[in-house]
Amino acid sequence: MYPPPLGPVLTSEQARQLDDTFLASDPFEYFRSRIGSLLAWHERAVAPDNEPPGEGTIRAEFNAYLQRDAAKGPFKDLDVYAQVATDALSVRHHAAESLLRLACARLVPSEAASVGCLWGEIAGGPQQIVDVIGRLREGAASPDAGERLFHSVVPPEFREEARSNADVVDAANVYGEWLAYAGRLLSPAEIDFQAAHNKVKHGLAVRARADLKITFTTTPPNEDGSVPLSALTGAGAIDIFDQPVVELLASPKVDGHGQGLELTQLRLNPAALLAEAYMLATAHGAMFHVAAIEHFADRADLPDHLAPPTCPDLPVGGPRPADIDSASPLGMRFPLTTPPAGGPGKRLAGIGFREYFQIIHMSYAERTSRQVVDG
Repeated sequence: MYPPPLGPVLTSEQARQLDDTFLASDPFEYFRSRIGSLLAWHERAVAPDNEPPGEGTIRAEFNAYLQRDAAKGPFKDLDVYAQVATDALSVRHHAAESLLRLACARLVPSEAASVGCLWGEIAGGPQQIVDVIGRLREGAASPDAGERLFHSVVPPEFREEARSNADVVDAANVYGEWLAYAGRLLSPAEIDFQAAHNKVKHGLAVRARADLKITFTTTPPNEDGSVPLSALTGAGAIDIFDQPVVELLASPKVDGHGQGLELTQLRLNPAALLAEAYMLATAHGAMFHVAAIEHFADRADLPDHLAPPTCPDLPVGGPRPADIDSASPLGMRFPLTTPPAGGPGKRLAGIGFREYFQIIHMSYAERTSRQVVDG
């Protein structure tokens, strides 16, 4: 628990505690783990199981450049788990942004897109993701928005079948839900994933950890002040963080007005993040495939390197965003300073969920430490 806001700048105690957290992280182990995972994946993807890497592998050349086996383990389990969780967050964000930008170019192209260059439309489209999302929302209000989305993600050979096969329509609706979910992920929110991604991308200004567990309990302490272990594991316990956590600092805005510095702790479930990234990439792949089919239509004798990419299988029945870890907390946030222009902050401490934000009122003056005992 960090000290509450006492003014528009950090107090010395807040600064000390924040750096206690940040400087206890290990960015070298993060990068070493990430490099090691790439090397290991290359070896396992191209070689039979249990076959040692050969001289021509990326690892061998990597070691030759560095004149040492710099990516050799062992790695700490917690460091690797935190690295995987952080990279899973980045992969999901990358897939979501790619889907949004492709959808913007396909569904609501600019007036200057008359030359018909999809690549040019994506590259020359809105730079800020908020503008991409805004254009998509405007396009979604048009009467034919549903039909345009259907034609952008369903290959031509399935469109006629949709008249008698509800599965095709269901798959198109699944894609539509993932497109909408991508927009929510990258929009400003009570728990801001966009800010988290930027802090990871720009300077790794975060603390990733897999050793932090936060549990709320309805069981009171024992008479001697200790807390029974059953209070944290039984029916009265509510797990907030049961997965790796990324901590970050950011100064958000509310209605255009800068707020104070706040600390956010994100709960990152690697399996769920990667599953969501997969579905976002599936929607992107379907839209990209249809665009390629249309582009190469009626062109005979195309060389192999110009063949349209494979279309992902139709996601009949899902999963939809609501099917993947949707009831779990997204994270917690804590204000650290008041707004620089004065006045109280408008973003209070609390726990964020997908559908709502639960404000938490804390009594900082009455906080205590308790020892957990068997029982």
